[in-house]
Amino acid sequence: MENEKLRAEMEVERTLGWLFHDIHRLLGKDFESRIEGLGLTRSQWRVLVTIERSSEPLTQTELAELTEIEKAPLGKSLDRLEQGGWIVRKSDPHDRRARRVYATAKIEKAFPQLAAAAKALFARALQGMRQSEVKELIARLEKLKRNLGGADDE
Repeated sequence: MENEKLRAEMEVERTLGWLFHDIHRLLGKDFESRIEGLGLTRSQWRVLVTIERSSEPLTQTELAELTEIEKAPLGKSLDRLEQGGWIVRKSDPHDRRARRVYATAKIEKAFPQLAAAAKALFARALQGMRQSEVKELIARLEKLKRNLGGADDE
């Protein structure tokens, strides 16, 4: 009897967690299929966006922290991005042990396709929702993020 009560109380949490997980997974798969011709994975795209958003070149350690990707897998991803001409790594002028990661002009050329893919993806995901509903959804998700200690500018 007590276990049934606990299960009933957990239903909202379990549903919410599964929904977040499934939505994240489905968004990623859809986006990846839309940019298939570029030869980028979701993880690589996340790294590129992080590099592009930064005001200065980042080290691999900084990138690992910002993307929440372990250093070794990130290093392999950076190797592939460099081989693909998406990034270059240069020695840090202030720390000879560190290397800074720079995006190449290739990202600028691909940006229109990436932006179109993202726009189409979210148009599909938000289909049937009014603009006011989308704004309310975003506001509530931002509230959840703040409740969990996430900053608005992350």
